[in-house]
Amino acid sequence: MKTLILNGSPRKNGDTVYFLSELKKLLVGEVIEIAAYYSNIAPCIDCRSCKKKKGCIVNDEMQTIYQDDFDNVMIASPLYMSNLTAPLIGLASRLQAYYCAKRFLEDEFILSKKKAALIIIGGGDGGPEEAIKLAKWMFKKMNAHGFKENTVLSLRTDDIPASKDVEAIKQLKEIARYFNRQ
Repeated sequence: MKTLILNGSPRKNGDTVYFLSELKKLLVGEVIEIAAYYSNIAPCIDCRSCKKKKGCIVNDEMQTIYQDDFDNVMIASPLYMSNLTAPLIGLASRLQAYYCAKRFLEDEFILSKKKAALIIIGGGDGGPEEAIKLAKWMFKKMNAHGFKENTVLSLRTDDIPASKDVEAIKQLKEIARYFNRQ
């Protein structure tokens, strides 16, 4: 079992990381975490190479994701302006290579089917709808399914820290069971 975690939080000890730490304690197998703020992943530079040749010519940590050897994919992010954080959006832009292969080269990437789950953390006055919409697009590009039933929303962190959000912690444990099933 191998799980990829895409962490959109800039805070190394914040609510998002708390949930990810708790999740990692429960997961079976190898866990690869890419912290978008601290990774070596550049956003798409629109060089259009992927319209001419399958794949992305930018050689950075995104290659870990392109290897496509994961059973599970977790996206975790605080809400920033009701969306995923900017570095995570930049990472998402690099999934465009999958779309271009199919659309312009008529040569789809054959990606393994994966399980998906989502954690959204927020405390402001915005809602999670845009973040969920972008995460759905990312999961689709990575051939990851099932996140609708496996989403943790902890949206009152201005009042209740994630570590005290009993319902979210319960949902997190369900996600671990989902990921650990073969």
